[in-house]
Amino acid sequence: MDPQDLLNNPQLKNISPDKLQFLMNLAQNTSPSASTPKDMASSLKNASERANREGMDFSSGERDLIIEVLKQNLPPQERQKVELMMQMMKGMRK
Repeated sequence: MDPQDLLNNPQLKNISPDKLQFLMNLAQNTSPSASTPKDMASSLKNASERANREGMDFSSGERDLIIEVLKQNLPPQERQKVELMMQMMKGMRK
């Protein structure tokens, strides 16, 4: 994903500058060729661990928004896989 897309995304206009910078770094370090749900999950896990180390906490709404933004560049079939995986994860949290 092009980090500029994050800056121009109206859904992210209310996110803090620190979190936006964190997301831009994530976008820069995420390979477009590695756009499978498994790779996306791995990237998000690593990013989450890094955010925790830096004392950054994302709300559930922010996390959902991040997933939506990252899914935008996936092909429809891969996007459906991510959505299924997210539904399964939400079911496990209950």
